[in-house]
Amino acid sequence: MLRLLAGLLAFTAMMPLCVAEDTDSVALKYRSYRNWSLKLPTEKWFPVKEGIRLPHAGGGLFAFEFSGTSLKVDTDGDGELDRTIKALVDPKTMVSSTRVVLSGTDDSGKAFRYAARLRNDADGWEWAPGGAMVGLIPTDAGPVSVKLIDQDGNGKFNDIGSDAMVVGNTDHAMMLSTTVFVGDKLRQLNVAEDGATFTLSPYNGPTSEIDMSTSFNSKAVLLSSVILSVDRKHSFDIGAVDGPVRVPAGKYTVVSGVVGLGQHRVKIKAGKMKPLNLMSERSKKFDWGGPISSEFQFARVGDQIQFSPKAIWYFGKAGEQYTGWHPIGKSPEFKVVDAETQVVLEVAILPGSC
Repeated sequence: MLRLLAGLLAFTAMMPLCVAEDTDSVALKYRSYRNWSLKLPTEKWFPVKEGIRLPHAGGGLFAFEFSGTSLKVDTDGDGELDRTIKALVDPKTMVSSTRVVLSGTDDSGKAFRYAARLRNDADGWEWAPGGAMVGLIPTDAGPVSVKLIDQDGNGKFNDIGSDAMVVGNTDHAMMLSTTVFVGDKLRQLNVAEDGATFTLSPYNGPTSEIDMSTSFNSKAVLLSSVILSVDRKHSFDIGAVDGPVRVPAGKYTVVSGVVGLGQHRVKIKAGKMKPLNLMSERSKKFDWGGPISSEFQFARVGDQIQFSPKAIWYFGKAGEQYTGWHPIGKSPEFKVVDAETQVVLEVAILPGSC
């Protein structure tokens, strides 16, 4: 019996490891961006205070020291301030900004680089990721670019539902997901902690169809619409896709979106929207966009009524909220009406609108 068992073990050791035929492994490399153009779905800026905290072999802190618009930085995490960086001041906003590339080794001795964007505004010095792990996914129609962004700023690139991902030729990112569309196929995604590799395999779970473009009522173009499942496992940017898209079944919320007309851009967030319940093997056409309604606050100052652009909220047909008008856009008319006679007493238009 012992000889038989030993023979079986030896035979097993000689057999090649079985890997699914449809499983792809993709290698990625870190890239820092001098000019940041990626639009993150839930971008966060983190306070700098004494420095940037990223785990590395020398400890957890890359120390900073500030003097006006100059920064002294410990770029290699050894505790010594080894570089002085001069920030640029925007004359319009008076916000100082710059960037720095940090480097070191992780606990396993592997070298890494990490770019950070920095700004100094009313909240003091803040930082946000300024780089991504980038690579190419092979498909029958040619390679598809992919970027992984450490959106939550903890130094890892595999935080599902917290980090961000860009697939294809676009600057609009979605939340990092366990599933992704590649070459019109829904694939299962598994990312290594350092973001240096990930694997793609077939997705075999229940699916549903969602169409967010056909019934979007607007003169502007829907450039992005990022949805995220309530369990934070699945995220897709399907706003720019014409017609229905097949996604894993479940409940989803809209976490971000962008509409554009020429150089004008308006952001979308969930606002008052209810979750989208995408049932298995069903198809849902989402009806949203115009007409737009607004809510606002006003203040009485003596015999005057004051309105502010910061206290006006715009909502679409499905309860989605539109924010960040740039430029401000055409101002709505505010009519002050006599409650009894309905006579219009005054018409107000916000200044600075085009």
